[in-house]
Amino acid sequence: MIYDDLSTVSLAQLLATDNWQSKYRLITDWGRLIAPKPDLRQPMYVIKGCEASAWMAHDYSEGRHRFAFDSDSRVIKGLAALLLVHIDDKTDGELAQLNLAGLLREAGLEKHMTPSRNNGFRAMAIRACELAGVEAGLN
Repeated sequence: MIYDDLSTVSLAQLLATDNWQSKYRLITDWGRLIAPKPDLRQPMYVIKGCEASAWMAHDYSEGRHRFAFDSDSRVIKGLAALLLVHIDDKTDGELAQLNLAGLLREAGLEKHMTPSRNNGFRAMAIRACELAGVEAGLN
């Protein structure tokens, strides 16, 4: 599985961005960090509930969860990058402590995004938790 280098993705950077247009630009820039993964584009990896086509795979090795993601939408890829930096390479315990439902609110994105993008982010978070077999604050 191919994992993307998301080391430049930072919630702090997003929080420091002062207006919605700049936040949106940053998210689309992050979307460019997620490389196309043709092998991932199979029915078994589809994320249901995401309006844009999106796929996620999971691997569990040496007590750590790894995730690979792809989408046709650069914005969805950017939102996935924000999610992945919080969930990738984590243990069960680390994942269980996360509040993924509050991530968009904390980032100041929830009020600016369309309901379909908010739902898409939630669908990605739910799918990641299903794949990992943990609950991570999705309410």
